Formats: sequence, structure tokens, C-alpha cells
Amino acid sequence: MPDSTQRDRNRFQQGEIDGDPPIRSLTFDADEETYAAEFDGGDVSPSVAVISVVTKITGQSVADLQPLHHVVDPDALDRIVRHRPSGPSRNDRLVEFTYEGLTIQLSSSGVVEVGLPRAGNTE
Repeated sequence: MPDSTQRDRNRFQQGEIDGDPPIRSLTFDADEETYAAEFDGGDVSPSVAVISVVTKITGQSVADLQPLHHVVDPDALDRIVRHRPSGPSRNDRLVEFTYEGLTIQLSSSGVVEVGLPRAGNTE
């Protein structure tokens, strides 16, 4: 793993999120090798939140990433996972897909979970 990725993981673990308004928090679970980010669905669309989180995790710019629409329809994603600010509900929705080699889980509760590729995973 590149040193810059390890430094970023350490920053995320310490809660040092800098300057990206769509994301309220970003944490890393070392045991699960998963990032979790919260975003305000009233202020940002779920598809934009995904891109924002992936750029933070990978250190890539938006221009370096594969266009999201090559993997999932961003408009459909935004409609399906529309944020429901009224709290937990049996109608919460979860969408999972792979983007840039990462497993993305996006929920209508305003959370993006990103799983890192695991060694030996051939999917």
C-alpha cells in the first residue's frame, strides 16, 4: 500500500476531514477495512456523495475517476436512495455496487460505506 494511502487512513481514523462540505464525517474501521461517511442528503445528492468519498479515500481527483455513469445511472441512484430525514424507517433503502474496485453501499439514511478490495478476492 502506498505511504500516502496509509497517511490518509490515519487521518480518517483521527477524524481529520478537510474542506469537503458534502461529507459530515468519514471514519475507517481497520478490522472490516471499510470506510463510513455521512452526508446531508438535503444538501447533496447521493451520487455526488459517492464521488466525494471515493476521491477522499483514493486521493484521486474527480477527473482521474471513471465516470460514475459507466457503472450506475446517477439519476436513478439519486431517486432510489433519496435521503429521508425523518429518522429510521422500515422504508430505508440500500444500494450496493462496485466502483473503482471498491464496494460501495449507499443508504437512504445518508451513509456511504466503502469496502476496500480484500486480498484474494477475485470478484
